[in-house]
Amino acid sequence: MREELDAPIEYDPIDRRYALTDTTWTMPNVHLSESELVALAVATRSMSAVTPEPFTAPLEKLFGKLLEALPEERRKELAALRERVDIVPAAVSSKGQEWVEPFLEAIRDERTIDMRYYALSKDSETTRRVDPYHLRFFAGAWYLIGYDHPTKQFPLFNLARVRHVEILEETFRRRVFSAEAYFRNSFGISVGGTPRKVRVRLIGRAAKAASEKKWPRGFVYRIESDGSGLLVGQVSRMEDVLTWVASLDGDAVLVPDDILT
Repeated sequence: MREELDAPIEYDPIDRRYALTDTTWTMPNVHLSESELVALAVATRSMSAVTPEPFTAPLEKLFGKLLEALPEERRKELAALRERVDIVPAAVSSKGQEWVEPFLEAIRDERTIDMRYYALSKDSETTRRVDPYHLRFFAGAWYLIGYDHPTKQFPLFNLARVRHVEILEETFRRRVFSAEAYFRNSFGISVGGTPRKVRVRLIGRAAKAASEKKWPRGFVYRIESDGSGLLVGQVSRMEDVLTWVASLDGDAVLVPDDILT
């Protein structure tokens, strides 16, 4: 029990027995329904390819512990089910996963970090002192949002460009911050700038498949009389929208305000 359930048990050599050192401790009692077990089995197997590091191994270990508590017949059923569903990740992912755990530790303990960071726009390394606030995984890459001491802003750092990290003993008092508000006018990961309305007309295969999509919050899609579709929303920066439009191979085009009908 001490090893498997982390129970506070110690041996009493006088009474020659084991006893709880914390009488308030209770044995965990987790009951999973049939549907919950199936969901967990499929999710851990199918998402192993898309779950970002460093969370893949702990997720597999957790599922293994749950399987050990089941009868052998049920273990075989769930193991077989896991092999029948998978999810294929994006073809290319970014580096930087090795910094996730240190950043998580710093976020949890609210400790300031010093890091060497490669600034792509300047083509040079910079030294940054940052209070880390939030991690986001998007399109195969990890990003950190934090309060940057030199600029007194909340920039977005790509973990693939981090060269060195030192977690300081110095703690910080968390300022008001909301990840939802930070990314409110983002089509993906690009933020900053004054929000502007964007309109994208979809035609061909993109228009036919539009009903299958879940659009970012704040975007509205409507079907036009000619069978095309119009996606309307606000973005603070256009980078992600332009990348997405280009990926549709001619089936999407930005619509200028002066020709919108």
